Amino acid sequence: MDAVTRALRSISPQARRLRRLAAIAGAAEAQAAILRRHAAITRLPGFRQALESLAAAESADAKALRELLLTHRLWPIPPAPAVTEGSNNWQRISLDLQAEIEMARALGRAIAEWEGRDRQLAAELRTIAAHKEEIAGHLRDLALRCDPQALD
Repeated sequence: MDAVTRALRSISPQARRLRRLAAIAGAAEAQAAILRRHAAITRLPGFRQALESLAAAESADAKALRELLLTHRLWPIPPAPAVTEGSNNWQRISLDLQAEIEMARALGRAIAEWEGRDRQLAAELRTIAAHKEEIAGHLRDLALRCDPQALD
């Protein structure tokens, strides 16, 4: 057993749960920035407006997660930079949708972890997860609107 493995095992379960929550918060902050960047890139005014409103909603979720972490004296952990952002609206929105769904899943796992330990925190996470589902639904609609293979 190497030193890193021993150090990780010595971290309390509470600290591990908080680190996972910090990773989700970092992903939410990064996703908000990506949505703002994608809104600036697109040439379609309707898409731009929709992406800007989704970026604002994502920023609100990221702020709520940051405030939850600050009560535990932690900061969001930024994710690794994206390898690609896509070359057209459909690719970019599809990648945004994939990231949003992954965050919603991670929040679901976090809710399960916190439910028996801190019900208030779990309830706040449930509210944020509901927002993530709404954002994912809007992104799904946008992806279908710009997918050349989608049927009406």
